[in-house]
Amino acid sequence: MIRKILVLILTIGFSAAGLCRADGWEANLNAGTTSVYGGLHYKKDLNNGYLKSGISGLYTDDDNTEYKWAEAKITVGSENVSSGLNLEAGFAGIFGDAEDQGFSGDVGAVAFTGYACYLFPRRVMPVPLEVFGGLTYAPEVLAFRDTETYLSYRLGIGARVVSNASVFVEYQHYDVDMEAGPGSWNLDDDVVRLGLTMRF
Repeated sequence: MIRKILVLILTIGFSAAGLCRADGWEANLNAGTTSVYGGLHYKKDLNNGYLKSGISGLYTDDDNTEYKWAEAKITVGSENVSSGLNLEAGFAGIFGDAEDQGFSGDVGAVAFTGYACYLFPRRVMPVPLEVFGGLTYAPEVLAFRDTETYLSYRLGIGARVVSNASVFVEYQHYDVDMEAGPGSWNLDDDVVRLGLTMRF
């Protein structure tokens, strides 16, 4: 059911992004052998940077480990810190559920989130190469439902094949402390995904 909902959201998102003529939409789809992640975000230019907001969805099913959640994110960013460097910081709301080794619980958090990306100039690489990383963290005071703390981070490398599209590979780690059922437990998982990001 969650897979069908995720596919529907992404289909609508990609269609809407394709119809929109304004520069500012970003759609991405990342998939691995056990995990799929996709989202749609809108980027609005500000005087000293930009504001980005949007939604994304995650589904992972790996033997006895299964988790799925939706994420709403709002960040401010700048591409003017240094040539080729893009930085973002903001908040992410996370809502879903997780199961691991017979334990299960509901995930909920309002997390701090940050992102950095460096695009190498064309004079250095024939195809523009980009490296990126991101961190999302919610301490106990910002976690709710069955969640005690939430942490995820990712690292990746990609190629900007055309000016408005990138293909990439990323590694992402999830570490979520839970308090549910008979006691506390921890969701600790690593995933590798291939992805495509399109900008409109």
